[in-house]
Amino acid sequence: MRLALLASLLCLGLSAAEFTLSPDVKAKPLAKHFEQAGLPYALDYLTYLPASYEKDLGKKWTLVIFLHGSGERGNQLNLVRKNGLPFELDRRSDTPYIMVAPQCPAKDRWNVQVLDALLTDLLKSYRIDEQRVVITGLSLGGFGSWAWSCEHPERFAGVIPVCGGIEPAKTITLNGMPIWAFHGDADKSVPFERGQVAVEAAKKNGANVKFTVYPGVGHNSWEKAYAEPELEAWILARVRK
Repeated sequence: MRLALLASLLCLGLSAAEFTLSPDVKAKPLAKHFEQAGLPYALDYLTYLPASYEKDLGKKWTLVIFLHGSGERGNQLNLVRKNGLPFELDRRSDTPYIMVAPQCPAKDRWNVQVLDALLTDLLKSYRIDEQRVVITGLSLGGFGSWAWSCEHPERFAGVIPVCGGIEPAKTITLNGMPIWAFHGDADKSVPFERGQVAVEAAKKNGANVKFTVYPGVGHNSWEKAYAEPELEAWILARVRK
């Protein structure tokens, strides 16, 4: 079976064009409604659909949104496939859930307001179960995952931050949130302590946290995290209450 790879800008009323797994991915023009809403930009994104998506028309699917790290920012969408969950799904050539991977503009950080608009559009564009939305990301995307889930916990069934962190006080909104966090204890880019402090704060604020630490692993803990054999089942079991 083969993944369907789609690319589009966040545009209400416009469907994404379908692509095969090819290095040449095109995008659509920016929608005027983004300017009207005061948002700084729209996001290019990749969408991976299950092989049976077009056949099982009555099914609503789990959605996983993947936020990449700083090295994949820019306007070359295929960079997003370099690491993390897109790399893993490309290797496996199938997915049991819808996975969307937006690209952050060069020299920018993940903008929660823009990401939230993206999610709103995705819920209108694809057959997604709104109770089964999971956010994940690595490094810069790990910080983005923490930030988005803390600002809008009502939108997510689970969070998977990889080598990321957040100010402990911001986790006060995460009561009851299932979180599976990952970090290498030899990480020199995002020190292990930053992830540990975030995890401990989330636990104190009532989140249901699982923390996997990779001894001797540096910043590339995502290589192990997204290959964890139990991760897929964990994702599919998430349902927002």
